[in-house]
Formats: sequence, C-alpha cells, structure tokens
Amino acid sequence: MVGENALEPILFVFTGPSGAGKGSVMRALLERDKSLHKVVTYTTRQPRDGEVDGFDYRFVSVETFRALIDQGKLFEYEQVYQDHYYGSPNELFIPGHDGIIELDYKGRLKYTARHRRVVGIFLLPPSLEVLKQRILSRSRVENLSARLANAVDQIRHAQSYDYIVKNDNLEDCIARVESIIQAERCRRQGQMELKAMLKDLKGDMSFS
Repeated sequence: MVGENALEPILFVFTGPSGAGKGSVMRALLERDKSLHKVVTYTTRQPRDGEVDGFDYRFVSVETFRALIDQGKLFEYEQVYQDHYYGSPNELFIPGHDGIIELDYKGRLKYTARHRRVVGIFLLPPSLEVLKQRILSRSRVENLSARLANAVDQIRHAQSYDYIVKNDNLEDCIARVESIIQAERCRRQGQMELKAMLKDLKGDMSFS
C-alpha cells in the first residue's frame, strides 16, 4: 500500500529477444541510478559465464521452482524454449525505489493488470542477422529452433510497448532508456502535484 504522500513506484519492464542486450542495459542503469531496484526473477536454467545468482536471476532447481509455485511465491511463470522455467516474484518494490524487471510480453501483460504504473520498454537488436548470431553463440543445438521462434514471437509483439529502443550502440541505448525513465518520473510527479492541487481546490471555499 502506497501512502498518500509517497511516490507510487514505477515498474519498468524490459523485453526483447535473447541477445538484445537487456542484461547489459539493466546492469548499467542500476550502477548509475541508485533509486532503481532490480526485481530478480527465477529460472531453472544454468547460469551463463559472468551471470551472478541473486542479480541476473535466482538460479534454482526444477523441484525448488515447483515448490515456489505451490507456496504461492510466484506471481507468474512459464516454460520457455520448451525446456527451462522462468518466473517472477510476488514482491516487487523496496521503499523509495522504482523497479526494473526483465519479462516477456506475456509477463508484462500480467503485471500491467496488477500494478497501475507499468512502463514497457522493448529492446531491439541491431539487426536480425546480429540477433541470429547472438542466439547461435549461446544456444545448445537442441533448443536453437525454439530460441529463434521465441525471438520472432517477441519482436512481433513489440508494437504494443510504450517505448521501443534499438540497441545498435550500447551507450546510446542506455542514454535513451535513461531519458525514458526520467520522463516517466516527471509524468508521475506532475500527476501527483495536480492531484494535490485539485484536493486543495475542492477544500478551498473561495474557489467554490
């Protein structure tokens, strides 16, 4: 529950095909903006080189993942690439922080229905050829076709997002995303100030 005078937190949802650079962008944002908090999601896949448990994901076994479902600790989950499970937690925010989270388009829709301030940011890869090469470099042979199909599916849903940012240069991409975050915070601030003024206006008899 958000107090009357507290800023209602914004959840910035990042979506994009595998290899679009979501992790690199989110990591840079967290380093530069201490008022952002990463909502860490769960996965049953093994960590890749350089990934950190508790930051990139919470890497758990299938048995642990199913236990989280049974305990009601996951808000949404699905099996991706026909092999691994991914899920996001019920708890999103810490006081005084906005949240950032990596979700696919299905997860974003579920959170949009739950939380009023959800901003969808879709990251596009530099090109389809670069996307294919990145997927090839990180995929096992047996799930390559599933990853390619998922990437196409994600891109086809990009037009429903609030913002679409092409990651053809990482620093430029990060700068554009930072401007989006600041714009959304300005929107929130203005809406709160208007709400307060309208409340005062209603109680001031001289304006009646």
